[in-house]
Amino acid sequence: MSWCILINTTPKYMPLVDVQVACIRRYATGIDSIPIFLATEMPVSNFHVDRILSYKNVHYISLQKDESEFIESRIAATSYIPDEYDYILPLQDDFWLDRAPDYKLLEDAINILKGDLKVQSIRIMPSPAASSFAQTYMGRGPWKILDHADAYKFTFQATLWRKKPYMEFLEVILKRASKDFEDSGLPRCDWSKFCVRVNVAENMKGQATFNEVCMGQGRIHLCIERPGRQANAVFLSPWPYRPTAVVHGKLEPWAIEFAYREGFSLYGWNTT
Repeated sequence: MSWCILINTTPKYMPLVDVQVACIRRYATGIDSIPIFLATEMPVSNFHVDRILSYKNVHYISLQKDESEFIESRIAATSYIPDEYDYILPLQDDFWLDRAPDYKLLEDAINILKGDLKVQSIRIMPSPAASSFAQTYMGRGPWKILDHADAYKFTFQATLWRKKPYMEFLEVILKRASKDFEDSGLPRCDWSKFCVRVNVAENMKGQATFNEVCMGQGRIHLCIERPGRQANAVFLSPWPYRPTAVVHGKLEPWAIEFAYREGFSLYGWNTT
């Protein structure tokens, strides 16, 4: 049983993935054996795609046009992951690794998934962290059990998942969000924008869906404990990055400087 990293992206965000994959292979050399799957509708002939695929152990998943929308792309990409990978780490394109991950905690998280079939997912970025009422998982240090007191039981922040429950949740979200979109009367071309603007998986309805579909009946979801309230406490997590580089469709000033530090110029990205 093994795991892999999955990155979904679109043409506009492809330059951000360029930064992301470079940082993973630059700072996380201890997991070079872990494959990264890049899922996109862009062809391999694209400059950024070609450069990303030149990094060690990066693989291409071609998405068709009807698979390239916000939720559909995540479902399709997960379905294309080879069966040999039992667990996935889905990462959004602006989760830029800032330093070496905590390999010991990553290994511990994978071992929990391997050893306890009740555990469905493990959030390795405590943003948000588990509630103050959360119980420690089987006395295992920093791992907390998400429960009904948590406002955010699901988040797109870095989380190790079993493939099946991840897809099942997104499929229900897709069905329910499609009905809401139909009721909105918006044109079809606004579908992905609607999903992002309404935040269909992380909003209150999304959390209620997660509670209904993914929790209870012997199903457990864990979250790493946040080691402090300070903003920079996130860098002590198993997968250290600053959430997030893009806010409301715009790169944060710090992110432009970060990319430049890593050898990438994104100064014009906000105007595209």
